[in-house]
Amino acid sequence: MTATDRRIALTTLAGDVLEAVGLERFGVGELARAAGIKPPSLYKHFDGIADVEAALIAEAFREFGAALAHADGARGFAQVYRAYAATKPQRYRLMTARPLDRERLSVAEDEVAAMLPLLRLLGEDVDHHPRSRALWAWAHGLIVLEIADRYPPGADLDASWDVLIDTAERWASEADRRP
Repeated sequence: MTATDRRIALTTLAGDVLEAVGLERFGVGELARAAGIKPPSLYKHFDGIADVEAALIAEAFREFGAALAHADGARGFAQVYRAYAATKPQRYRLMTARPLDRERLSVAEDEVAAMLPLLRLLGEDVDHHPRSRALWAWAHGLIVLEIADRYPPGADLDASWDVLIDTAERWASEADRRP
């Protein structure tokens, strides 16, 4: 196995460990234990936990963007967004809950790729996208509260997502009518 292949395998394992132990407990020790190696051995492949996290974030943006690329319309966007975050909540939190270290990461293209379906839906572009940014933030707020189990028992979360979808569809319709 090449060093690159080993790094990829360790990154994949890191994603599984992250989901199992949670963002707060995730670290070099947990990853090394899962890999069956001593923590210093990880430094052959990563500069430290920040490097592991950067690899996970980059991978997550690619996965998320690829999933969103297949979303059909506003409902598809909402379903894919919600499903990704609900099935990989710790990875989603890692991607979104902290400042993004743009110097360590080269995810700008992956970020844009993830947002392209929404930009297209709303007739916006990378340089000017206030509605896309607002809907993205709205979806983020809904799912963060859902992941944290912060809604009261019996809350109709689907109804809240439907309001987002209805708004997105209305905005998309308005975008279609613009010259």
